[in-house]
Amino acid sequence: MKKISCRFWMGIATLAMAIVWIYLGISKYGLWKEGDGPLSGFFPVVVAVVLACASIFTIRQSFKEEAPVFEKQAIYVIAGICFVLAGTWLVGLLPVLLIFYIGWLALIERMPVKTIIIATVVMTAIVYGTFAVWLKVPFPEGLLFEMI
Repeated sequence: MKKISCRFWMGIATLAMAIVWIYLGISKYGLWKEGDGPLSGFFPVVVAVVLACASIFTIRQSFKEEAPVFEKQAIYVIAGICFVLAGTWLVGLLPVLLIFYIGWLALIERMPVKTIIIATVVMTAIVYGTFAVWLKVPFPEGLLFEMI
């Protein structure tokens, strides 16, 4: 007997959500009112029907796939996410993303120092200029910068 994969359970979970939204959209919110057009349940039902079809396809495909092989390098992404989350809380989002970006280029991609410096300056100017200056996005500052 073949093992049931995570993809199978994700398909079951999304199919269950789709069924719930189809039921709520039809019974509670309504689909269509003659003369007025679509009601508030119309769009959720349409999306839920598409989700149900995709879920059924995913469940079918889960029985045909081979067992996944997990590579050691995947842990770097998880560690990087944890670093960004913890660092954002401590020093803020932009400084942590800058450190993460430099670290990723140096340690994982093993790029030359000249390339790292040029890429970091360009990327920092684009991110800071676009989001902080032009769009005025309020980035989290972190504990250390809030104390200053």
